[in-house]
Amino acid sequence: MSETVKSFRSCQPKRNVMFLKTHKTASSTILNLLYRFGEKHGLTFALPTHYQFGYPSLFSSRRVKGFLQRDGPHYNIMCNHMRFNRPEVQKVMPADTFYFSIVRNPVTLAESSYSYYKSVAPSFKRSVNFDAFIANPWRYYLPQLHNNHYARNLLWFDFGFNHNANFSLKVAQAGVDEIQQSFHLILLAEYFDQSMVLLRDALCWPLDDIVTFRLNFRSKDTRRRLSVEQEERLKQWNAMDWYLYQSFNKTFWQRVERFGNSRMDQEVASLQARRKELMDLCLLQGGKPAEASQILDRGVRPFQFGQAKILGYNLNLNLSLSDKEYCLRMIMPELQYKDLLDSKQFPRAEGVPKQAVAKEGIRPQANVHLGASGSVVNKRGHVIKKIDLSKQKLHRNP
Repeated sequence: MSETVKSFRSCQPKRNVMFLKTHKTASSTILNLLYRFGEKHGLTFALPTHYQFGYPSLFSSRRVKGFLQRDGPHYNIMCNHMRFNRPEVQKVMPADTFYFSIVRNPVTLAESSYSYYKSVAPSFKRSVNFDAFIANPWRYYLPQLHNNHYARNLLWFDFGFNHNANFSLKVAQAGVDEIQQSFHLILLAEYFDQSMVLLRDALCWPLDDIVTFRLNFRSKDTRRRLSVEQEERLKQWNAMDWYLYQSFNKTFWQRVERFGNSRMDQEVASLQARRKELMDLCLLQGGKPAEASQILDRGVRPFQFGQAKILGYNLNLNLSLSDKEYCLRMIMPELQYKDLLDSKQFPRAEGVPKQAVAKEGIRPQANVHLGASGSVVNKRGHVIKKIDLSKQKLHRNP
């Protein structure tokens, strides 16, 4: 028996999990696997009233839907956007909760943030383009303005720290130390498959539970290539994030070394092979991404925001009912999936639930229609209810 199998069989799957969903770090893809695992095992989610936990304010336990009516921390999984606040999170989650998050190189993160939050961050709105912003950030940046955290040290902000703090080695290292005390594992967006292998090992989950399709990602034509000089400017501008990223890049590879490089290569190959099998089964054209307007089922169209074109997938049209439900979960965007989980965890007596405020504060339209996947969706494509295709009637617990 291989060391991998022995190690996996000797551990117990963790079911109490807290994921700090950082911005523009492939975190929506991780959210999907947590949603799927929790739904599959009937676990309880700490859900926000809308789509985020009062972001960009620091997290407060009162933001968890239904928490005030509960006697203590009864939730298994917490994974929606928040600005981390450890004491408040600990009020909601059990003592044995596994905490993890993911970080990304601040250079590419800044480029992605500009594309996505151009209309939200005042600094980005005031600049003509990203090149102009990089050349002289202070010309456009006012620290006190709401939503300017998207423009500077976004990771540092999401972890609960002051993104406008002047860089010092002492302050930066203190922040990293605090993160290390709070989180059991920090993943790297650039090495997503290796990250999933480490996550699987830490959580002791089966392979299929950590296999994902890439979600909430941009088309290549909206990405910018930066010069070496621009990259250096962004590292200086996001000095706190750069220090944080370097620190956890180091600890990540130390963990890979302890895991075993040869073992890692084998596990990554298995993960990629299984992903290809599922893409061939579930998706049209072998998994080729599609723009929102080209996705046949409006119920699984990803939310569009900013300058970026967010891509999604078309399901294979020749799936059995069971495969269709499984595959549908794998491509379901986070807003629609959250609506689905919300309707199951907080069922209403009658009528179609009204949609909550959308991800960035834009209200969806109230009009609803039947999606091709067997879902009732509103005008923006957010799932309201699922439909049992075998019985052709509405029900609340698919």
